[in-house]
Amino acid sequence: MTFPTPDKNNIIDLLPDNLSAANEKNKRQFRFFSPIYDLAMRYLIRPRLHRANPARHQSIWQGLIGSVRKAKILDLACGTGGLIACMDKDNDYTGLDLSYEMLKKAAKRAGKKGFSSCRLIRGNAEEQIFPEGSFDLVITDTALHMIPDWQAATRAAASSLNSQGTLIGALPVLGLDKDFDKGWKKYSNHPQLHTLTTDDLARACHANNLDFTSVTTNGGMLYFRATKSDDPKKDLEKPMTIFHSISDR
Repeated sequence: MTFPTPDKNNIIDLLPDNLSAANEKNKRQFRFFSPIYDLAMRYLIRPRLHRANPARHQSIWQGLIGSVRKAKILDLACGTGGLIACMDKDNDYTGLDLSYEMLKKAAKRAGKKGFSSCRLIRGNAEEQIFPEGSFDLVITDTALHMIPDWQAATRAAASSLNSQGTLIGALPVLGLDKDFDKGWKKYSNHPQLHTLTTDDLARACHANNLDFTSVTTNGGMLYFRATKSDDPKKDLEKPMTIFHSISDR
């Protein structure tokens, strides 16, 4: 795929004009939230709302993607590029987000990392921006539950993976931590947030030919892996296992 020339901030603008009202609201909110986003996630949202340990969150991601090299990676709804620190620079990195202001921060982090190839794209994660089979790995951190049509975003991510590709993600879900569940229910009617479960994610992945596996948990945060498969339905009735090998890091 040939992309337009990046602007002065090394960002390629592919955002359509006809965004939904929900996405327009997200775009406005993140424009004002971007200056404090990283601090808010580390000291407020992650520990108090998600009931998750921020250091453990980073350690889990390091274990999930730190050894990946020479891969084409899509960071879906990348925000300020928080996962860039967990990656090897010997990768082809694409960061996609709705917010230009968040992408400006991600662009600086990507520049310091020195990826073998890199592009930052402002676009809608719900749309099929990239040709089928474009990536070896799609990653998404604390984002799916905030994308208005998260199922469309999952579908687009699955389509952009090659035949052996993997989707790795983390997000808050119900049913993992009682304290999180109690607090999260206050936001259950918030139009900008989805109250999802592990089963919701598993069904969405299987619907898009992805074999879903829960990897580990951190408070109310679930970390999962979903790999391209010719017939993921054969595993749909199997109980989902949460592996704790990463949790001890």
